[in-house]
Order: sequence, then C-alpha cells, then structure tokens
Amino acid sequence: MKHSFWEQIKKWLQLSDKAGNKQKYLLVLLLLGIALMFISKMIDSPAKNVSMQTLSNNTQSNESEAVFKDTKEVTNKNIRSYEDRYSNQLKDLLEQIQGVESVSVYVELETTERKEVATDENIQRQTTSETDKSGGKRTIEDQKTEEKIVIVQNDGKEEPIVITTEKPKIRGIAVVAQGAENLQTKAMIIDVITKVFDIGSHNVSVVPKKYEGD
Repeated sequence: MKHSFWEQIKKWLQLSDKAGNKQKYLLVLLLLGIALMFISKMIDSPAKNVSMQTLSNNTQSNESEAVFKDTKEVTNKNIRSYEDRYSNQLKDLLEQIQGVESVSVYVELETTERKEVATDENIQRQTTSETDKSGGKRTIEDQKTEEKIVIVQNDGKEEPIVITTEKPKIRGIAVVAQGAENLQTKAMIIDVITKVFDIGSHNVSVVPKKYEGD
C-alpha cells in the first residue's frame, strides 16, 4: 500500500512537469493536507491517554471516598442503635425506683462494641552463619511472623471465631426525672447507673424534671 502511494506521487510529479505549475500546486496542497492529518493524530493521542488516565484516577478516588463514607455511616448507625437501646433500658430500670417518675435518659457512647477474633500465628525463624576474611564468625537471626484470622463456616457463611466481645465505651449519661430533687433519690439514681454501666460518677448527670403546671 505504501509503495503504490509513493509510486502514484511519482507519476503525478512526472505529469506535473508536462502539465505545468497548476498541477504542482495541487500536489503540494495534497501533501500538506496529509502531513497535517498525521500531525493532528500524533497530538490528539497523548491528550486522549492523559484524559483517560485522569478519568480512571477520578473514578478510583470516588470509589475510595464512597467506601469510607459507607463505613463511617455504618459506624454512626451502630453507635446510635446502642445509644437508643441503652437509653430505653435505663429508663425502664430507673422508673422502677421508688419516688422516681417521668424519666428521660440520654446516653452518649464513645465507641461501639469491640470484638477480639481468633488468629493463627505462623512464626518462621532463619539462622545464618557467616565467616569473614579474617576468620571471624557471626550469626544472623531472622524472624518473620504471619498472623491470619481464623475463619469458619456458619450456615453457609464464612465468619471469624469471636473470642471476646467488649461492650461499647460510654462517654456520658444524662437523666432528667421527677423525684431527682430529693438528694437521697438522686444519689440512688447515680449509684444504679455507675454500677450497671461500670462508669465513674463524674460521667453521670442527674437533674430534676419540672412537674406539669410548674
């Protein structure tokens, strides 16, 4: 194909000598047009590669942001779920105390529950002895530790073996209740909360609730 193209050009050049300058000009314009087409393709190709690479990088970045966002939303939902559960349980418990009525509870967590899973630890040790030119000897010890989570099948699903589960860490608890204006009742409320949730009294705030008509 390339040979026929150049042979055709040679024929045009030979004809141009006979036909005059007009055909020469047409041939020059044709060659310039072909050259411009090749140059434009060479320029567009890197630009397309850069554009595709930028699009790929942006897509990966958006996917990473979506994953982190979803993980954060799941964590926040878990925290709110625990806070609501603890608040309702504590409300039911405190309303059973004599002299305590119309209880409102707010629980704020610092973390969700923490699970410790079983792991399989593989330790590889390698000892190498070397002798230098002067006859001295030295021993080099290399140790590598690989740790993998132990996975078991449970109802057709793969799950890790959970060894222990730590309850969520509580940041603070606020209680508003009728009857808390009595110092002895207030002290009982604080005592119940600190013992049930294993937190310090400085993390608990108990205030009296106003009565209807006040």
